[in-house]
Amino acid sequence: MSRPRQSRALIIVNTDFCSSDGDVGLRPRRGARREAEKLSCVLAQLSYRVKLLHNRTAKEMEDLYQQECGREHGDYFVSIISSHGEEGAVLGCDCRPLRLTRIFHILSAQNCPVLAERPKVFFIQER
Repeated sequence: MSRPRQSRALIIVNTDFCSSDGDVGLRPRRGARREAEKLSCVLAQLSYRVKLLHNRTAKEMEDLYQQECGREHGDYFVSIISSHGEEGAVLGCDCRPLRLTRIFHILSAQNCPVLAERPKVFFIQER
């Protein structure tokens, strides 16, 4: 008997920020790493296949969502981003913005058929 596909969760937590010239751009987000690890454990207990990543640039975050379109998914997809942000965007650890509409476009039914008709839940925490 084959096992049902596991639902997936992608957790991205950015705690340290530098601009492209190497200057410290924003204050570190203390405690965010611990919170993300707790969330990861809870989702794993709920039988999600969890991918937890720390300190990703805006481009790396975009690429991670593109990669989800090529993966097998169960009944749900959960995305958690904990980072600094601005109106309508989250910041990569390189202090560059990634528009939330870009993430939603990548995961749309047209661009990501594997997630079509599957609930997608997004949690965005920015400070």
